[in-house]
Amino acid sequence: MTQAISSRLTLISVILVFLIPIIAAKLVLDRHWYQGAATNHGTMIVPPLELAELATALPAGWRLALVVNDDCPTQCQQAIHMMNQVDIALGKETERVTPTVIYTGLEPAVLALATHVIPVADEALAQRLAEIPEHSLIIIDPLGLVVLYYPSHADEHAMRMEAKNILADLRTLLKLSKVG
Repeated sequence: MTQAISSRLTLISVILVFLIPIIAAKLVLDRHWYQGAATNHGTMIVPPLELAELATALPAGWRLALVVNDDCPTQCQQAIHMMNQVDIALGKETERVTPTVIYTGLEPAVLALATHVIPVADEALAQRLAEIPEHSLIIIDPLGLVVLYYPSHADEHAMRMEAKNILADLRTLLKLSKVG
């Protein structure tokens, strides 16, 4: 092999070393083979559900809420109990988050056992939140936007795991939040 051919092969090799990663990255991004990581455990509502003037019926600050209709089955009772436990687990941040039950009709009897949960009777607010699956725990920010929701479970172990997810997301939101 002559020196000219050897020099050309070296030049081509150097160019390919720099071009191949760029081409591969472009291909991965264009074909949507890369999925960005999500740090939230709940289901994010995009765009956030705006409560606007209906949020004035709620306590100030961040809210962990549950909409309860006339009946409160086992999964609803588990959710209320876990809301109480999450509030306790927040520790020093507990002042920034208010566990809230939004109900229509009669106040659920299970609320007597949940000392940290604030009951709010507001049918218009409950109807606005009807888009979210029934008996879901929701996180409402201080600006009145519903940002995340979590399913509730009748099984105590599954509900405990969901409460850990809620707690992790709440801690992240409170850490990053400049409001409330």
